[in-house]
Amino acid sequence: MLRTLSTSEFAEAIGISESSARRLADSGDLRIRKTKGGHRKIPAEEAIRYAREIQATVIRPDLLGLSTNVIGNQTIEPKSRSQRLLMALSEGHYAEVIGLMQALYISGVSIAEMCDGPIQFAMSEIGGAWPQDKRSIFIEHRATILCVRALCQIRLSLPETPENAPSAMGAAPQDDPFLLPSLMASLVLHECGLEEINLGPNTPIDVLADSAEDEKPDVVWLAISNPIRSRTHHREIENLAKVVKSYGGLFLIGGRSATTYTGPFAEKCQSMSEIGLRVAGLSPHSAD
Repeated sequence: MLRTLSTSEFAEAIGISESSARRLADSGDLRIRKTKGGHRKIPAEEAIRYAREIQATVIRPDLLGLSTNVIGNQTIEPKSRSQRLLMALSEGHYAEVIGLMQALYISGVSIAEMCDGPIQFAMSEIGGAWPQDKRSIFIEHRATILCVRALCQIRLSLPETPENAPSAMGAAPQDDPFLLPSLMASLVLHECGLEEINLGPNTPIDVLADSAEDEKPDVVWLAISNPIRSRTHHREIENLAKVVKSYGGLFLIGGRSATTYTGPFAEKCQSMSEIGLRVAGLSPHSAD
């Protein structure tokens, strides 16, 4: 993606006049940078944020760093979105992956909807190819990295959280190497207005418990993709849940194997959208 656009490029991208683009920049509706020569520069992620906010029709997607062969399908049916993402991920076409995901984001699709819909469908189809397709492990790992890169690009378009925002912390437990579930939960929470820290995959549960006890985040999440079979792991999760409950936090668990934890003090989420619903009532912290 272009890191910055001129006002003329931004205007051409979304089909407005350059004078309108300059007024938006000068009024503060668009966050801009100014060069030493005084020229207005609009970060690409800010241009995407604004286009989403006003539900603009993107005329020149290439100026926003989007793939021209997918932006025209902002309103395509969910099944077609999923099929197109599956094909792009299977073939390793990063430009099309980011182009499609950014186009969906601009058209108003939330990160939770993207995760529950096209991403989940595509990754499930790719993962289900084993053992018939000997290349499936390579394709799945590559697709995971492409999704991570595309989601991180979208994160740049999300507004920064205020200083008094509720906080969140989470991870995937030890022996759980999956990158995407915890990252997706992190981005969904960020989109909901929380300041979050994702400790990533294969994180010892006692480390997460100690961190929660120290930091006391409002929300703690655990993304469980591999079944919890060990009694030790089960007790560690139960201890984590008790830590979060002790200071009044919200403990969320999710993932395809979340039901293998049967202990108390945890709210189970069956989708990324449900995570958003669970945190919807959290209030900003009062200023000191």
